[in-house]
This record gives sequence, C-alpha cells and structure tokens, in this order.
Amino acid sequence: MSTTGYVVLFADDEPWLTESLRLSLESRGYECVSTTSASEALDYLNSNRVDVVVTDIMMPAGDAFPEVDSSVAGFYFVRRVREHWPRLAVICLSVIADVERIDELKRQNVLYLRKGETPLSTAMRLIESKATGHISFDSQ
Repeated sequence: MSTTGYVVLFADDEPWLTESLRLSLESRGYECVSTTSASEALDYLNSNRVDVVVTDIMMPAGDAFPEVDSSVAGFYFVRRVREHWPRLAVICLSVIADVERIDELKRQNVLYLRKGETPLSTAMRLIESKATGHISFDSQ
C-alpha cells in the first residue's frame, strides 16, 4: 500500500532485473505494480490511476498488440500510452542501443535510461521526480 499516494507501473518481462528499484521505491512509500507484457500493462492502465510508467522495450506484446514482435513491443506500448494518456510520465528502462529508436522515444517525451548502466539512485530520483513533479537532489 502506498503511503505517498504515487503509483509506479513497471512493464518488463524480467521483473527480477528491476526488483531492487521496485523495493527501494516501495521502501519510500511508492506503490509499485509489475506487469510482464505490453498488453498486461495496458490493461492495468485502462482501469487504474498511475503516476509514472517504467517500461522495457523487449517484452511479450500480448493480445492488445497482435502480430507485434516481442523485440519491439515496448515501442508500440509507448505509442498507445501517448495516444490515450499524453500527459502520463513514461520512462524507458531498456538495453536498446539504436540511437534512432532512442531519439524516437525522446520525441514522444519519454525519458530513456539504459538498463544495467543507470545507477539505482539515479533511476530512483528520476522516477520519483516524474511521479511527483518535483526534482529531488537528495542522494538517498
């Protein structure tokens, strides 16, 4: 249960890779929800309030995205989020390295963080600032 009132939705088919991030956010009072496909994340968004989405790119697409390959499902998910929730904060936490695709995300007002290279404290501060609308310089 959230004590801050802020909800972070994670969309990643390998939730153990973001477990320390989720646990750290939960310890600070954030409610974290994990989904493992683009469709599951979309279903959650359709029926729940979310303050920030943290999504991978390479994950199962699911029923909402027929014929979409898992290697690009996150791009389709982000596009759908932008169509239906244009003001929702979206952070992409992924290993993609294609500069053109990363620039495409940035044009959609998506913050891109490289999975495995972004320090936990940095990712937490950025997620918290997107969720709350306040920039934190706290190093905890």
